[in-house]
Amino acid sequence: MTPIVSEEYKEKKRQEILQSAHVCFAEKGFEASIVDDIVAHSGLSKGAIYNYFKSKDEIYLALMEGQTNNSGSEFAKAIAERKTSLDKLNYLFEAYQDNDPNDEENKGQAIVHFEFRLYSTRNPKLKEVLTERYKDFFVSLLTRIINEGQNAGEFNKEHDPAIYADIFWAMISGVTLQATILGDYQYKLLLREMQTMFLEKLKL
Repeated sequence: MTPIVSEEYKEKKRQEILQSAHVCFAEKGFEASIVDDIVAHSGLSKGAIYNYFKSKDEIYLALMEGQTNNSGSEFAKAIAERKTSLDKLNYLFEAYQDNDPNDEENKGQAIVHFEFRLYSTRNPKLKEVLTERYKDFFVSLLTRIINEGQNAGEFNKEHDPAIYADIFWAMISGVTLQATILGDYQYKLLLREMQTMFLEKLKL
């Protein structure tokens, strides 16, 4: 008789695989890492890993989904505690200032993130998944905040909230990428300057 495996046990194993994959991707890079690396780190068999994930791409997408959900919960809680849209946007800028890719604990994750984004451009299905994720979470989040600010009279109603949402994430991605590839990059200083310019422009 096949033993009954609880959902709790399966989720525990799934998380072990994801944690091991995260370490491997951060150390070797996404493309250089292979499933055997995850096998070696996790101590699980290759068959066990493929029982949970069909491919390395699927593992990374699961990692990104988990990170987005965690960030979403954290952002939602912090944003709900702030009364004005200006306060909410300031919180987001400050949250990313604290996530400096110059710090060792953040650098590996930033590198793998950009590596996977470039990798996905050669895979239409992956590109579509990441594009939808960007729109559904990241753009929607900023659009709602800016829209609320316009309705409250904080921001100029002539501005397109979706355009400014894209501008916000373009700034975050750009400064993070620069800090990842350049030495001695003044990430926090530049992000603070971007914060000032962005918020002032929203008011004009």
